[in-house]
Amino acid sequence: MKDTFFIYKDFEIYSVEELTWKKEVHRHNFFELLYIEYGTGNHILNSIPHQYKKQDIYLLTPKDYHSFKTLEPTKFHCLRFLPGFFSNKKEIEDIEKLFYYHNQTNGNLVFLDDDKAFCELLIVKILDEIAKQKEQNEIIIKTLMMSLIQIIRRNASISERNLNLQTTQVLKIDTILSYIRSNIANPHLLRKKEIANHFNVSVNYIGEYFKIHLNITLRDYIEQTKLKVVTEKLSKSNLTFSEISNELGFIDSSHFNKFIMRSTGISPSEFKKALSSTA
Repeated sequence: MKDTFFIYKDFEIYSVEELTWKKEVHRHNFFELLYIEYGTGNHILNSIPHQYKKQDIYLLTPKDYHSFKTLEPTKFHCLRFLPGFFSNKKEIEDIEKLFYYHNQTNGNLVFLDDDKAFCELLIVKILDEIAKQKEQNEIIIKTLMMSLIQIIRRNASISERNLNLQTTQVLKIDTILSYIRSNIANPHLLRKKEIANHFNVSVNYIGEYFKIHLNITLRDYIEQTKLKVVTEKLSKSNLTFSEISNELGFIDSSHFNKFIMRSTGISPSEFKKALSSTA
């Protein structure tokens, strides 16, 4: 294993070359851009497996948890955006919200047009500045990192708008289900009124439309989907009940416990024990 680690006031650059490596499930309290220079392997992001490959780019939020296992010699470059990197708390919240939901369902970032090549060029320039330790390189590196994250935000925002446009043009049950799954950790966005507003239909219509197509109420489907997510997280991660409760937007542990009891008829600890015995 060969690695280099450079620490600055508001950011860190970490490069590591691994031949055979398994990194257990972990998370950080900062944003991290992960660039695969070469190699292949498995990246488990929020309990979802992805096969990473050369030139993949991930942006991980403080809420994401992940692990790695290399299949071929791999070189990782990690650009860490520490809390002091950003200008204000709102910027942090906006980025976290945008990428948290992306990372619940997707793996590496998807870019439009030639922005992928642009991002790779910026990463290479950052690594070059780090290696040569030129005068005033800290401010130059930070500026390049600011440009990098803004390009990534632009692409993610465009993708999100395009998805919203598609779902509002034609109301299909699959688009409603996708909306629910994408916002399962945002209870306020799953209120019937919010869903109806999103799809530009009446509150009564959205409920009737859902019941006709799936023969289940909207509320029951949301509850079932949330239980599936809880089951997945309990089965495939080391998250505590409190962490899962926070991730899924429960007001407090009491509400989480009542949800599990209502959905399964047993307590969270009994439910987890039952999952363990089944596995």
